[in-house]
Amino acid sequence: MPVDLHVHTNASDGQYPPAEVVARAQREGLSAIAITDHDTTAGIAAAQHAAAVSFPPYEQPQIIPGIELSAEDTVFDPVKGRETSIDVHVLGYFIQIDAPGFQDALHRFRDDRLTRAQAILVKLAALGMPLVWERVLEIAQGGAVGRPHIARALLEAGFVESVPDAFDRYLRAGGSAYVARARLSPEGAVALIHQAGGAAVLAHPGYVPHYPRLIERLIPSQLDGVEIWHPGNNEHVRANLKALASRYNLVETGGSDYHGEAVKPDIRMGSVTAPQGAVAALKERAAQFR
Repeated sequence: MPVDLHVHTNASDGQYPPAEVVARAQREGLSAIAITDHDTTAGIAAAQHAAAVSFPPYEQPQIIPGIELSAEDTVFDPVKGRETSIDVHVLGYFIQIDAPGFQDALHRFRDDRLTRAQAILVKLAALGMPLVWERVLEIAQGGAVGRPHIARALLEAGFVESVPDAFDRYLRAGGSAYVARARLSPEGAVALIHQAGGAAVLAHPGYVPHYPRLIERLIPSQLDGVEIWHPGNNEHVRANLKALASRYNLVETGGSDYHGEAVKPDIRMGSVTAPQGAVAALKERAAQFR
C-alpha cells in the first residue's frame, strides 16, 4: 500500500490538526505517513493517538515520527555577482523525540521563528500592509509560526491574491518583506537528526540549485537518503537524484509535502508516494544512531 513520507499538520504550517490529517490519510488508503512538521515534533503524539483510537488495527495508518529542519546554505548568484543564501530543508525519520538536547534545540528554533515573524510584520506595515499579530497567532493555531501563516493573513486582509502570490511578492528570500533568521548548516541539520536517533534525508532537492554538489558534500556527514519523488522535482531532477542515490548508497524516498488545500491548493496527500521498501530502509538507517 502507498506511503507518504512528507506530511504537515497545524503543529507547524499545515492546515489541519493531527487527528484530521490521520483521518485523511486513512481515506486516501495510505498505509503509512510521516509527520514532518517544521522544527517541531508537537504533532506526532496526537497523530499516533488518533490512529490508535480511531481505527481498528487492520485499518490504522502507521505514523512515522519525523521532522523537517530548516537549514541555510550559500551559492554564487551570477546575476548578483556574489554569494547568496538559500533554504535547504532536511527531513528526519524515526526520530526519538525525547533524545537528550533535541527539544532544547527545537525550542530555540521556534523562538527564532517568532522573532522573525514579528520582524516581517514590521516590514509589511512599512509597505502599507499592516497585519494584526494576534490574528497571525490565531491562524497558526498554537503551532510554530511561519511565513505561510503570515501569507494566509495577507490573503485574508486582501493584500494578495493567494498564498503563493504573498511569497512571490513579499515573503520569499529577496522579497521586500523577507527577514533572514539564524539557521543550521545542512551538515548541522543532519547531525541533529542523527543525535535524535533518526535517518536524515535531503528534502525536495529540486528547489536547491546546487543539489548534486550538496549531496556529495553531505556524504561524509552520513546523509541517509534523498527525496526523489516530490512535486518540486521534475523528471530530469529525479533521474539525476536516482543516479546520485545509487552512487552513494542513499535511500530513495518520496512524499507529497502535504499542507492542506488552504496552504498548497494543488497538492493532495498521497499524490506523491515513496517507493516500496523506503520505510524499512529508513528504519534500518535510523537504528545506526541509537
